[in-house]
Amino acid sequence: MSALILLGCGSSDNALPTPPPNDPPSDQNPPVVKIPDGVWEWIGFGRAINVSGESIEVYDFTRQTCMLVGNTSQVEFATTLIVDSIEADKFVATDDGAKLVYSARDSIPAACLDDRLITDNGPVSTLEHTLHNFNDYYPFFEKRGIIDWEDRMDRARAQVNTKTTNEELLATLIELIADLGDGHVSLTAGDDFEFIPFNQEGKIEEVLVHGYQNQSESTDFGIYIDEQFERIFEIRDSYFDSGTFANAGGESQDIIQWATIGNGVVGYIEINSMGGISTSSELSDLAASEDLMDRVLNDLAHTEALIVNVAVNGGGDLAIADAIASRFSTETVTVSAYEAFSYDDSNTPQPSPLVQRELAPSDRVSYSRPIATISGPNTYSAAEHFLLSMRALKHPVCFIGERSDGILSAPLDKQLPTEGARLGLSNMVIYDHTGQAFEVVGVPVDIESTTFEVVDSNSDSIKAIDEALAALGFGYLVNRDTPAADCAFKKARMRFEATAP
Repeated sequence: MSALILLGCGSSDNALPTPPPNDPPSDQNPPVVKIPDGVWEWIGFGRAINVSGESIEVYDFTRQTCMLVGNTSQVEFATTLIVDSIEADKFVATDDGAKLVYSARDSIPAACLDDRLITDNGPVSTLEHTLHNFNDYYPFFEKRGIIDWEDRMDRARAQVNTKTTNEELLATLIELIADLGDGHVSLTAGDDFEFIPFNQEGKIEEVLVHGYQNQSESTDFGIYIDEQFERIFEIRDSYFDSGTFANAGGESQDIIQWATIGNGVVGYIEINSMGGISTSSELSDLAASEDLMDRVLNDLAHTEALIVNVAVNGGGDLAIADAIASRFSTETVTVSAYEAFSYDDSNTPQPSPLVQRELAPSDRVSYSRPIATISGPNTYSAAEHFLLSMRALKHPVCFIGERSDGILSAPLDKQLPTEGARLGLSNMVIYDHTGQAFEVVGVPVDIESTTFEVVDSNSDSIKAIDEALAALGFGYLVNRDTPAADCAFKKARMRFEATAP
């Protein structure tokens, strides 16, 4: 558990598509829908494909740089994308449940012409391709407080030349992005190195470090961490009715934990990841999560209200987040939309088509009574999309805790010229169903409460759980005589009555 908390999200989150593999589809695959000849661009993602009969060239490009990242066929390309519809000016495809829109172009991007195409794997090409990918596809510099990007580029260029070693290049690139505070930006070098400039503010590791520094009883940080979690779990478990606690999912069987509170009046579900749930190679994570949610909600079916705690959730698979949220939906709703930005051939900013995402009710075990959702700065990525889905439900949901981390964009994966090197960056602007964007700032709550703090032998409560119980109308369980908060009803109505972008 402590390892999960300290590591947070990262490579477990589904990235956007990488160049197609060379493995042909099996005979069980559906018939291939062939893409018409011509050049098609995934606007805002720096991906263009040049289709000629059965052959497809795949380019990753910026306004100034371009790499040919794949030569493939219609059949092989169909193993990565399922084409849903084709029109004269666009085709819509699905990749791992996500909708992608490719728009028709008159020709391949100018940077991809033979005389400009990157053909070497040297340090200068790698640096330039990295810089221009950020220039063209990263829209969050200002929001993340980076106001000296041009100066950073100048410093990086002054440090890199044709004789720069891979180690020196990597150090320059790390210096370039070290303080971005974006958990969906990454630099990888082969299988052995990955750098992610996480936002440390409010994170559990930071809280524990400060707590350790401000005490004198323990002289070993590892032991201090173990003692903290042991005490935190003791306090949390003290809320639960005897004999009702259960846990399952993942190798440690701790990804989803549940119990009842107040002699069965309130149900409690703690979800610590949106992936890694299956323990069998025969069962996918998604299928395992569906089966597990059946078990959880059957156990809690008799409760009058529910607390869903995702305050420590490192993200994972968006499909799993949707599968869980769908258990609380009573009708199909638009939960979010995304767009990305790039530039057309005249250097004019160009938005991608707006792609909306819907959530339909599950046909499996569901729950339609009031819910309080707990989240905070240790809620990442796919778990934040879970919050967007819960915000859109036409169903009473109250939000307790602190703003989430603010990394909703899926990481855009880019191959770099240096062999084995890759860049990941956030490029998508995600809107909730009312048109609000929470990248960087995080998804807000209705009632603010600390979600993680150091404890000692005198600690006897978890503030966020107390607030959730009070908001649901069960404050008497924690000696609170305040009336139930109306956020579970009034603010929920305000959320779903607003219009989508």
